Amino acid sequence: MIRINLLSDRDAIQKETTRQQISIYVLSIVLTVVIAGGIHFTLYQKKKGIQEEIRGVEEALKGLKERVGEVERYKQFKKDLETKLSVIKDLQKNKILAVQLLDTLSQRIPEQMWLAKVLKRGNEMTLEGYAIDNETIANFMKGLEGSPFINNIELSLTENKDIEGIGLKHFLITTMVQTSPPQKKVSELKGIPPTSGEASRADKGPSRIATKESP
Repeated sequence: MIRINLLSDRDAIQKETTRQQISIYVLSIVLTVVIAGGIHFTLYQKKKGIQEEIRGVEEALKGLKERVGEVERYKQFKKDLETKLSVIKDLQKNKILAVQLLDTLSQRIPEQMWLAKVLKRGNEMTLEGYAIDNETIANFMKGLEGSPFINNIELSLTENKDIEGIGLKHFLITTMVQTSPPQKKVSELKGIPPTSGEASRADKGPSRIATKESP
């Protein structure tokens, strides 16, 4: 009679099943680790590439900032030059204007009058002088009205003065000076004949005028 030990076979089957389950579990863990490692490596490579791109962009921005700084320095340099040129032009313009004003005053001073002081502050000019009478002062003011550089002529003071026993009229005249006279007034001035005082001074030479211009 043959006996079969079914108990031992059952134990072997259970052991084999347990071993297979353990193998499957271990393989699952290993596969999970491998997949996770692959994902991590891929993400790391992408992160590294992005960081390289960021560094490249930062370098480009740095270069652009340096160029922008150079452009701003050039703009400031240009602005400084334009300011200096403007100051030089103003000085030249004022110098020319001063010569023109003195020439205008010299041509319009009557024979019985002289100026003791010419004071200019900005666009305002004050004329101080002496005349033989009020009519002479009035003629002088009328002559100034024909100048393309002078307007708003007002007699601010007139008083009697005795100089070395001679009775004279001391006067102050305030005017406004135009740096750019209207073209119409200039063209009209060309056709105005010289006054009797101007004709007499053309023979005798220019008058002596004491001038002073404040800054």
